[in-house]
Amino acid sequence: MAKTLNLRVHKRNYSENSNINEEILINQKDVPDVAIGDVVEIYHPEDEESRLLLQVASLSDEFQPKGTVSIAQNIASTFQLRAYKDVIVNKVDPKSVALDLVEMLFKDQYFSRSDFWRLRNGIINSCVYLNKKIEHAEMRPQVMEMWSKGERVMCGTITEDTRIVYRSSTAVVQIFIQMSSEMWDFDILGEDLYFEKALNGFLTDLFAKWKEQNCLHDVTIVLFSRTFYKAQSLDDFPEYMRDCIVCDYKGRYYQDFYRIVVQNERYDDWTSTMMLLRKLCNSYKEKILNYHKQRGQKVPTAYNSTAAQGNFLETLNMSLNLFEGYYIDRNFDRTGKVAVVITPGAGVFEVDRELANITKQRTIDCGVGSDLVCMGEQPLHAAPLFKFHNKHAKTSLEVGDDYNIPHWMNHSFYISKSQIKARLQGSFIPRIKPPPEFYEDQRRPSERKLIARPQNNQTEDEDSRNFPFVDYDEYDAQIWKLPTPNSTRFGSLKSPYHSRRQPQTLAEAKQIKKPRKRNVSDDYPSVMVEKGERRGSPAINIPSLARSSSTEDLSSSVGCYPIIKKVPSRESNDSFEAEESFFLRRIVGSAESPVGHSRKHIHQAKSRRALINPFAPSRMQFKMTSNRRRWVHAFPTDPQGAAVQTHHFHIYNKRDSSTLDSKLSRDSLKMSQLSMDIKKQPSFIGQDEKMYSEPSSLKCTASGLVSEEKFYVGSVDSCKSISPTSSVQNLERLFQGSSLGSVNNSNVFDLGVQGGKVTKSKAKENRSYLWGPTGEQEWSPDMTTGQDWFPAYGYQNDSCLVKPILTADIHSQNFCAGISVDWKSLTMPASLPITTDYFPDKRSLENDYTLSQYTLIPEDVNNEYYSSPPVSEDEKFYRRKPLSVTELFRELISQRLAQGFQIITKKKSAKQSLDMSVGSSPQLLLTSSLIRARPRSGPQDEIYLSIGLIFHKLTLSGQTIQVTQYRPRHEQRQMNHLYRYRFQVPDSLSYDISTSQFKNEKLENYNWNYLDQYICTRGEGDYGLLDHLKYWQARFFLLPCNNPATRKIIEGNDRIFPRCDIYQMRSKLELQQLISGFVRFLETLNKIRRTAQTRRPKQHSGENTASTPTSDQQTSPSSQKEVVTLSTSMPSSKLIEAMRDPQTGLPMIPKQTGLPESCFISEEAVDWCIQNIQEVKDISSGITLMQRLQDEHFICHATGNPYHKFIHGFYLYNIVSPKDKPKADAYGPNYNYLFQNEWCEVSILPVERERTEVPLFATDESPCQMSELWVNKMTNDWRTLSGIDSGAQGWGQQLGSRVNLCALKATLTHKYVHVDVDSNNKSDRPEWASAKYHAYYSPNAAFEIQLQWMVATGPILGDLVTTWGRKAQACGFHLLPVPGDPFALPSAPDSDPLRGPIFIPLDIASLAQGGKAIFHDLDPDAKSKKLLHFQDEIIKRYGFMPINVCVSQTHQHYLTDEQQQYVHCTGGMFILIESGQIVTPKERKTTSSRFGKKSAGELRKDYIARQNSSSSAAEVLTQNKIGFLWSWNFMSSKRWRSPNTGDESFQDKMLADFRQFCSNENHRLTEFWNDFKVSSL
Repeated sequence: MAKTLNLRVHKRNYSENSNINEEILINQKDVPDVAIGDVVEIYHPEDEESRLLLQVASLSDEFQPKGTVSIAQNIASTFQLRAYKDVIVNKVDPKSVALDLVEMLFKDQYFSRSDFWRLRNGIINSCVYLNKKIEHAEMRPQVMEMWSKGERVMCGTITEDTRIVYRSSTAVVQIFIQMSSEMWDFDILGEDLYFEKALNGFLTDLFAKWKEQNCLHDVTIVLFSRTFYKAQSLDDFPEYMRDCIVCDYKGRYYQDFYRIVVQNERYDDWTSTMMLLRKLCNSYKEKILNYHKQRGQKVPTAYNSTAAQGNFLETLNMSLNLFEGYYIDRNFDRTGKVAVVITPGAGVFEVDRELANITKQRTIDCGVGSDLVCMGEQPLHAAPLFKFHNKHAKTSLEVGDDYNIPHWMNHSFYISKSQIKARLQGSFIPRIKPPPEFYEDQRRPSERKLIARPQNNQTEDEDSRNFPFVDYDEYDAQIWKLPTPNSTRFGSLKSPYHSRRQPQTLAEAKQIKKPRKRNVSDDYPSVMVEKGERRGSPAINIPSLARSSSTEDLSSSVGCYPIIKKVPSRESNDSFEAEESFFLRRIVGSAESPVGHSRKHIHQAKSRRALINPFAPSRMQFKMTSNRRRWVHAFPTDPQGAAVQTHHFHIYNKRDSSTLDSKLSRDSLKMSQLSMDIKKQPSFIGQDEKMYSEPSSLKCTASGLVSEEKFYVGSVDSCKSISPTSSVQNLERLFQGSSLGSVNNSNVFDLGVQGGKVTKSKAKENRSYLWGPTGEQEWSPDMTTGQDWFPAYGYQNDSCLVKPILTADIHSQNFCAGISVDWKSLTMPASLPITTDYFPDKRSLENDYTLSQYTLIPEDVNNEYYSSPPVSEDEKFYRRKPLSVTELFRELISQRLAQGFQIITKKKSAKQSLDMSVGSSPQLLLTSSLIRARPRSGPQDEIYLSIGLIFHKLTLSGQTIQVTQYRPRHEQRQMNHLYRYRFQVPDSLSYDISTSQFKNEKLENYNWNYLDQYICTRGEGDYGLLDHLKYWQARFFLLPCNNPATRKIIEGNDRIFPRCDIYQMRSKLELQQLISGFVRFLETLNKIRRTAQTRRPKQHSGENTASTPTSDQQTSPSSQKEVVTLSTSMPSSKLIEAMRDPQTGLPMIPKQTGLPESCFISEEAVDWCIQNIQEVKDISSGITLMQRLQDEHFICHATGNPYHKFIHGFYLYNIVSPKDKPKADAYGPNYNYLFQNEWCEVSILPVERERTEVPLFATDESPCQMSELWVNKMTNDWRTLSGIDSGAQGWGQQLGSRVNLCALKATLTHKYVHVDVDSNNKSDRPEWASAKYHAYYSPNAAFEIQLQWMVATGPILGDLVTTWGRKAQACGFHLLPVPGDPFALPSAPDSDPLRGPIFIPLDIASLAQGGKAIFHDLDPDAKSKKLLHFQDEIIKRYGFMPINVCVSQTHQHYLTDEQQQYVHCTGGMFILIESGQIVTPKERKTTSSRFGKKSAGELRKDYIARQNSSSSAAEVLTQNKIGFLWSWNFMSSKRWRSPNTGDESFQDKMLADFRQFCSNENHRLTEFWNDFKVSSL
């Protein structure tokens, strides 16, 4: 019952104990019928249209005066509700205001697909409004847009059926600009070049929209093109070019070029990038065409390809190679991925069929958004359009080409300001570019050869006069027909086609028959067609609507070839007398010609795909597939329920169809897109004033979708292709239904298909249009990608996307082309929806799928836990509770969603029960009968999921979970495409050769059974993380900060600090401070909480208190005097008493769960011994003393393992109490084997001596030994010292049958530990992760932490890492994300094909004296060792440090690839020393063949040799270059940067100066060399 109350507003207080944090405060006495959770609507009586819906979260009499209602101030301002005015408050039924679709926007957060599902579950049955901020499990999206019943609304309720689309303003965006030959042509108006239209128009508008919407995408911009060469064979090319030259199916030679402009950059202002782009575009063509020209070498003439002939699909696959590794190098501040291709063409591409199939499958499986933006004019046929390469043109009888319309791409046509002005002035804008034949005189000679011409110019010869006349109009009309019941199956064979002489040769056929082109369908089977009566027409036109749209004529396209088939004579009206009759099935499209009627070639004919009319794709509908429905839930629906794209719509004039209202129901003509925008928007005056409409005449129906002067058609069921000149008769025929199920949903035309055998709901459900991502939005030539680009004065819009666009002045710089482009997708790309609605029918399941099942019973798997549950808190800390059966069921769903699956939501028909689910549908009774026969107890649930052709059914029944997998009976073929190209990365000086592989992933090979067992055991049993599980990874380096050299380079100008080799080695005090800070940082990682009293300051030997990092010394002079009297000769019990002293003793860790009492850190204990015991002067003697105490059982490792030796570092030990001491030997075999899984312990290498400049020739030690980074495996192996292999029970085993995976995976350099992700219980599920970290730490090297997880919420894990980073700064470090492999080559399987390290050669030749090279008197082994020292000293002068410590068994100087890698102390750059190992050709052959596996070092040498090399391939193999590989840290975004990390200009300075140094500019390298030579004397 409605109630009138006075409106008040309040500011929300988000404190936990405050009630003012509610959206609405209302007195319970005023609304007795409202309960908590109810939805109420609020509106002013005078403004009933603007209604606000809010959900009541609390009711109280205390906080709100009677007769008033208070809402949050921000909500009131959004809905224009005025305070102290009366409002009507009315309780509403949530179902009546349910939303169909909600779009949510988030920024600077990482969401996995499983997070999307959990967020959706958390907000079901809640009320949302525009711009509402939602928080669930640290996920914080904002409501951006809502749709209900075909209209955009301001508020509503979310139900189980509401589809939620997630959009990100911080996504990974790759922009590819096709630099084809058209880029240097003028557009259709002759005002701008196409590349100017792309840069000054589209990209400028795009970056402006990003700024308006506060988007901060991770952007890569690439220029790409294909260059053809006029050459007859490969011998025409110089040897240095042949390595990358490719020959296509036509015998043309080409190379593909990629120029990366910016890579993984996040800018607020793109002005400088636009300037760089303009500069590169101006010089691109000349540089590419002349790239290979060298003096004295003859190079074939080069020319750029057209857009259609370009490397379009190869470019998309490049981005897919990167996007498929979304789980590697995971960032916590970005979500979403999209590839944008800008082309000057009209969206037509000549492509390889197999590569198109690979691209399609990869794009759909990966869930990547692909946007094609065309600068050319929108054609009169469907776009985008693929023309397949006809590789058998010379040997096949097929004259025509195959076409395909890719539904998996989103496309737009950009309209420039010049075009907008022309349309506003009523100028005619052509939709087609004149073909090149009209410009014969202007065409370049190179293009003339590409145009096919008839070999014989005679108009008629003897053979052609015998060729039958073909009426192509009638032919087209008949070819799309299906047989009617009264027709013959194959038609009459007695026709002029067969009575006249047929061509006998291919040349004769091609001479006579001119090619005609049509589109191709991938999925429609061949169907017999009927011959009909011919009517002649002199012109070859597209079949008219009247001829092909009727019930009889509207038909499918079929692929027909001549076949020989035995049939009974009664099947044909005019059968042949011969038993073997010759029946014809026509070849649809240009492939059909009388050539195919020759018996000579009959047996060569193959069954081919069906073709369609390229200018009317909507006349055919195709069987629905899961691929077509992959993205459908991301689109809003029209009132009839058809999914549509809002930037594609039809617009027609009512005047030309004035009598239509008497024939059609108005409801059947509702427009589906932009309902809220268009009904308020005045139209513009178009050509001949046909589109004219005054704003005042634009009225709305009840649904607000039909205007008075115009009607809109934009859905499957509204109407077929209507042109302004269409007759009413054609429209009547159109709505009589078709044989393919295109029926209208209105009550007027409730017709079935083929005599009512198929219902309209089933027809709509199982069929889709060929064109478009939705499959439900038909195409016609009248469709445009934008009528909303004109300025609307006084326009009001509730959309946050187009509000500032349409109100701008056309002459202003901020004017954008409205929604002619899908700006929403380009600005805030959507993630793949978590739901879909396709499931195969019963027949398909039986015939096309194999079924496999397995069962999970958590109680049995975790029987060990339930049989002996933990009792104490410490036991519970180490033995976590397994997931319950309900938690496990939900987690299995989450894992499938995270790997790309979608939940299948079955459509509910009006004839079916509303609560019908997929599991109860008739086609699934067979597959689920086994489960239904079993008695059920406990929770029950069932859910279906799909990806591609794979379907999973998860059934929860009591304490059992059954997993049913449906896989295709015929497995998908593994396709592989090897691609060779040239690319130039930023800061590189040349286009380098590389290769990449494109292959589709076989999703059916994923081991779901293993993953489900991993989830069931929480990763603590026999099932651990394996690479094939695609677990998420994030790698971090802990690096020292506050380096004065960095600040000098950043702050100083070039004249004062022109050089960057000014980094000095740290002093011993600085190194000891870093060690102390590292110990404090590990306390944070281990969640050890210590106060200032329990962490006393340290006094390093030989130093006074004032020089220590902290100054709150708490020991008195008397106690210090007492401590000095300690000696190693004293009994151990006395030393233990001194350690226990609360004032002067060892700093202890407070008691906490999981640790024994009197626990301390080994590094602090050694430091205490140095300060307080006379004989202990250094770290080694301190370790010896502590080991003595352990041997005497006065101290023990926290695990209780007596075999665990004393290790210096962050290792936890405890003082054994007297009562436990006698039991020390007894409890050894039963020590806490799970301790190492929960505590991060690191061995710290000691700092013994002051580091000075060591002469190069003074020692034979390796750089690691000189840097005190050496770990002697024989004496300092942590695994041996930890006693893993000793004792009755090793660390690698647990009680029972399980193994300790953290122990099994540990190596000498790395250890593993569990990470408590959600210690504050913010998530709605149990979560866990593991960390791989360095087992050793040195202050002279980086420290690595790599997170690995399968069950963790992105924002929660991101907050944990942010906390670590904040604590690291307080400890004197910065924690920075780094790539898993900074020097991954572009040819590596899992790496980015457009990213590669930069090789910087070291000019050691300039150091030669007297014609003798350096180290000429040494053998190769010693020479390589000395050279490595020299390179090591160079990069340390530039502030680089090793990424880990050196580990080797002997004193060999050979280092692993990882031990040659260095990271800059700012974290922004990496360097790898490429040592000069000379490999002779003989040795080269023995290592591996060309296709064999090579080591990383060999692959790098090949990569370096190709960089800017003019030598032949044979020379490349033996060539050897000495220098460095330089790589950028693309993971370090603005979020991680600080004054200690430097910015982009700092990094550019470093690279430029390093290049100058290595090239011996100003003799800097020589001076550096001489300094070492002098110091070594």
